[in-house]
This record gives sequence, structure tokens and C-alpha cells, in this order.
Amino acid sequence: MLLKIGVILAAIPLALLAVVAGTGVVVVDVKASDGPHLILPVPLLLAETAARLAPVPPAHLKLDHQLDRARPYLPAALEVLDALAASPDGDLVQVDEPDHQVRISKVGDVLEVHVQGSGEDVSVHVPLSLAREAARQAGTGRISPGDLIAALRHARLTQLVDVHDGEDRVKITVW
Repeated sequence: MLLKIGVILAAIPLALLAVVAGTGVVVVDVKASDGPHLILPVPLLLAETAARLAPVPPAHLKLDHQLDRARPYLPAALEVLDALAASPDGDLVQVDEPDHQVRISKVGDVLEVHVQGSGEDVSVHVPLSLAREAARQAGTGRISPGDLIAALRHARLTQLVDVHDGEDRVKITVW
């Protein structure tokens, strides 16, 4: 009888761990030169649920007049994103200046932007699935934070942001 109770009690956290591992985790890693090293794992399922349940005024979800002007170009942007997803990997833009360098590349299903200069190093990796979902939603006039977070499930094992500024560093990774 005690063995059965022990198995049931052990199954609960294991099932929860399996759900979290199956849906993904976003890890925010912040290291400040004058402060503590903070590592915050956030289960995607929790972030998505919070984004869907959080009370957001409709004004924040509707596109403002500036983005409304971009609406006619969103179908073309979606076509470009689809073509980019189907294209082979490689460098798209490269700028080399004496004090900074910029490189934009397509690697797998991710658009990578790297900027180096003046003691700063910034890398941003945008999953094409996330960009397509954002453009699709922008075309409808409403952006759902929960849907955008859900799109990160397709970006497993992707480092979204890595910023170095001297000894300070911020990394955001989807596991």
C-alpha cells in the first residue's frame, strides 16, 4: 500500500516535469558586472498561459495608425519570409566599418543578426516561424501575445538574444 502511494506521489512531479520539458523552457540569463548572476527558467506553457490570461486593454492589442500604413505591405513581407525560409543558408547582409561590423544571415529556420562594435556585441536570432506569425497577426489588426509565445515552441534550442556590454551580459535561450 505504501509503495503504491509512493509511486503515485513520485508520478506527479515527473508528469509535471515531462509537460514542462515537452513544451519548452525560456531561460533568461543576466550577469551584471556589479551585481549577482541571475538565471531564470520560465516554462513556455506558463508564459503562454499568463499571456493569454493577462488583462490587456484592447488599445494595446490593436495596431495603431502607423502600423496601419504598413498593412498593404504585409502580404509581401509574408512572401519574403516564406521565400527566405525556403532559401539555402548564407549571409544576406554584411557591413564592415572600422568601428563596427554588422552581419545578417539565414541559418536553418532562423534569421541571425550580429552587431559588434565599441565594446558591445549583440546577437539576435529571430525564428522565421515567429516572424511569419507576427506578420500574419499584424495583417489581421490584432496581435496575440499568447500566440507569439506559442510560436516559440518551434524555436527549441535557439538562443534568441545575447548581448555583451563590457562585463555585463544578457542571454535569452529557448530550450
